[in-house]
Amino acid sequence: VAKVGLPSGVCDVWEQLGRQEHCRYTWDTKTNNNKSFSFVSRCRFDRIFLRPATKEGVLRLYPDHMALVGLEKLDCGRFISDHWGVYCSFPAE
Repeated sequence: VAKVGLPSGVCDVWEQLGRQEHCRYTWDTKTNNNKSFSFVSRCRFDRIFLRPATKEGVLRLYPDHMALVGLEKLDCGRFISDHWGVYCSFPAE
């Protein structure tokens, strides 16, 4: 993100929450075998960006938790997607 840059006031929520390793890779062929590849690849393709409200009187959201979802196989033996889903909670001030 630093190389490309984000607009002023916009943050990458994963970075804001301390770059937690447990939710780093949203595409992980090491764990998710929905696609057949002859190599292992782990990337963070899926991101959540936030630009908090700056107007007076408007609720301000801030991230406090992030997790990956869809990590369990379905009854058919496949994952729901070849990407993990990203869950994030945003309490309001």
